[in-house]
Amino acid sequence: MAAAIRILFVDDEPALLDIGKVILEQSGDFTVTTATSAPEAIRLLGKEQFDAIISDYEMPGMNGIQFLVLVRTRFGLIPFILLTGRGREDVVIQAINRGADFYLRKGGDPKEEFAELAHKIKKAVESRQAERALLESEAKFCSLIESIPDVIWTTASDGRTVFISPRVETVCGFTPEEIYRGGDTVWLGRIHPDDVEPVKEQFRALFERKNLFDIEYRIQRKDQSWIWVHDRALTTYEKNGIWYADGIFADVTGRKLAKDALTAANKKLTLLSSITRHDINNQLMVLQGYLSILKKKQSDPTLSNYFEQAGTATKRISAVIRFTKEYESIGVNTPAWQDCRTLVDTAAKQAPLGQVIVKNDLSPGTEVFADLLFEGVFYNLFDNTLRYGGDQLKTIRISSQESDASLTIIYEDDGVGITAEDKKHLFTHGFGKNTGIGLFLAREILSITGIAITENGIPGKGARFEITVPNGTWRTAGNGA
Repeated sequence: MAAAIRILFVDDEPALLDIGKVILEQSGDFTVTTATSAPEAIRLLGKEQFDAIISDYEMPGMNGIQFLVLVRTRFGLIPFILLTGRGREDVVIQAINRGADFYLRKGGDPKEEFAELAHKIKKAVESRQAERALLESEAKFCSLIESIPDVIWTTASDGRTVFISPRVETVCGFTPEEIYRGGDTVWLGRIHPDDVEPVKEQFRALFERKNLFDIEYRIQRKDQSWIWVHDRALTTYEKNGIWYADGIFADVTGRKLAKDALTAANKKLTLLSSITRHDINNQLMVLQGYLSILKKKQSDPTLSNYFEQAGTATKRISAVIRFTKEYESIGVNTPAWQDCRTLVDTAAKQAPLGQVIVKNDLSPGTEVFADLLFEGVFYNLFDNTLRYGGDQLKTIRISSQESDASLTIIYEDDGVGITAEDKKHLFTHGFGKNTGIGLFLAREILSITGIAITENGIPGKGARFEITVPNGTWRTAGNGA
């Protein structure tokens, strides 16, 4: 049950106050406190909270209009209803101009008048409550907008900036008023010349094709310094043929500079590694050459074993150097959507298959978001099968299965399979009879985007590798791609 509306009823006629109090409280919707003068009412307002005020106009010492002005000055927007005699339109106009919510002319049937008064009280209270709620909501919204470190904006397809949050002054140095006055000319005129056309093109697409606006670009602050911003927006609604878009942009200068510095550092490290590998490989060739000469010249057969071991050590060193070259490439480039069927076909052409048949049963258009070395995963699987599949190996088949949680790419062959003991170390660096890096690299490449690989074949009946691609990192081209 809603709480009763608390009314302060002010009139210099005690009998009218008593009648009004009885009639209004009969409904149970109101509780009425009475005062016989405006000064008495002001004292009550200083001590108690009221939801509405009813006041007569004709009162000695301070009339209803004067009382209304004082209430608005000292107590704010309390709903105020003025009672006046008939034929006093001048009083009515003054009351409305001074902020009265309603007025009521006295002199008719008391029952009907108080019924109308009750209706107007409720309407005034509801209106003021809605107004206060709106003001509180706007205050919360403004507080939220001001607390967000990024700039929130709304723009129209005709180039007008409809809204931009105050944070723009912190980020760019311009006040919202300067942006409103200048429109998109202020903004576009500050974008770096190399970035203007990409921004314009995305902006056109934002309204013409309702594309997502998502771009990083440089913009010059009011103090002439340059910053990087990441700007994102969506078209939200249309009115009178004009589309509106809501967006948010953030200063990403620090992140951008850190990324550029990291990229430069990685390039230097890659160059250093490349030079180092080149020099080490040259020295290995020299070492292998001297070992070959010494082996031919020495006459002591007991030294042959030592030469063999030295040769094996140099081959292992060479394998490690090759591994560093391959491993440093993982994760360097941004992952991308790649067509699995095409990758399998390409890897199969590069592998020395001989008489082995590859059945590529992957659906056309199946794409996986993976490191750009993803093709190497299939090549390493082919290489592993061809090395260890045995004489019974005839066929390799690649297929896929979909579930609610993932896509599983299945690679299986009809070779000798993998023993239970070997399965324990299959993806460990250095395990195997060759370099011991192929399957290790495959796992590392896939893990960049959260893809897993396991081997679930039956020993003696072929190998079965399952590549599990979680939802969000695979798609079918043409279905939301």
